[in-house]
Amino acid sequence: METKMKITDSAFELFAKKGISFTLTEVAEEVGIKKASIYAHFESKEILLKEIIEKELKEYFFEINQENDDLKKIFFGVLDYYNNSHIKLLFWKRLLLLPPDSIENSIIERVHQLSEERFQTVKKLIIVEIEKEILIKDSEESICLMFFSLIHGLLSSELIYHPYDIREHYDKIWNHFWRGISNPNVNKQEA
Repeated sequence: METKMKITDSAFELFAKKGISFTLTEVAEEVGIKKASIYAHFESKEILLKEIIEKELKEYFFEINQENDDLKKIFFGVLDYYNNSHIKLLFWKRLLLLPPDSIENSIIERVHQLSEERFQTVKKLIIVEIEKEILIKDSEESICLMFFSLIHGLLSSELIYHPYDIREHYDKIWNHFWRGISNPNVNKQEA
């Protein structure tokens, strides 16, 4: 099992860095095995790729969905997920922006479905906050889109401005965002 894990870890990193152009030979070299040994664990590169995507989907959506009862927790949960892994961030950008043709449509559809479920969770939280008059009366859809655009903009900035550490600004960014959507007549919740 240790060899299989090394193979998937290597393929994950190579896909993040190179996209679908990584080779099984490169994986074998990184793991320190012969290319033929990979086939003892995976029938093809496509099956290996599918497994690493499935594993990452479970980890990403499970871990962040543990904290789905508060907008701030979700905001920092998504950002913190990538906090120690530049490779994970590259992996997701590669998967979402340049999905390989060899990936089954069902996997991409699953990514979209899980993302939509998270979007709806956030939207429901926003509706509750609007009804409590904590947030300004505005389109919950617009606020939700702003919420996720801010997160994805920050994550993209991690790649663009690397190695400048923008993480140290996350609290201030959250506070500015929260003030922008908060009802100025109500001081019920801190930023």
